Amino acid sequence: MIGTRSINTRGTAELVRKKAPRLVLGLGLSGLAAAVEAHFRNLGWEVIRTENGDEAGRQAHRTRTTAVVLGMAPATESVLLTCAKIRLTRPTARVILVGPEGQQFARHARFAGAVGYLPENAGVAAIARAVLGN
Repeated sequence: MIGTRSINTRGTAELVRKKAPRLVLGLGLSGLAAAVEAHFRNLGWEVIRTENGDEAGRQAHRTRTTAVVLGMAPATESVLLTCAKIRLTRPTARVILVGPEGQQFARHARFAGAVGYLPENAGVAAIARAVLGN
């Protein structure tokens, strides 16, 4: 929970509890996933880490999710379907896919509704920029 100060109607300050933004990571148990998780926890985000895209999709549907990062393997459509489902049920959530380099993967990601596609070697800073919309 993130606390912010607010002035109430009596003119006094009070602490208002604001829910932290939530990130669902479907990057498996990789070192990249651990680094992204640590980065966003340092920013005050709540991070839910899952082993695969299917579980990430279930977590995104169950919770108030700000952003989802999904790992995309070549020749798999399940992550693209998960991305499309998340965009339908949580239209304000930012969905970013991370996978192999190639224009065809980026095209498929855009078609499924992802707001961004990054190659696997992009790193934590690029994923953070995509999630935060910078």
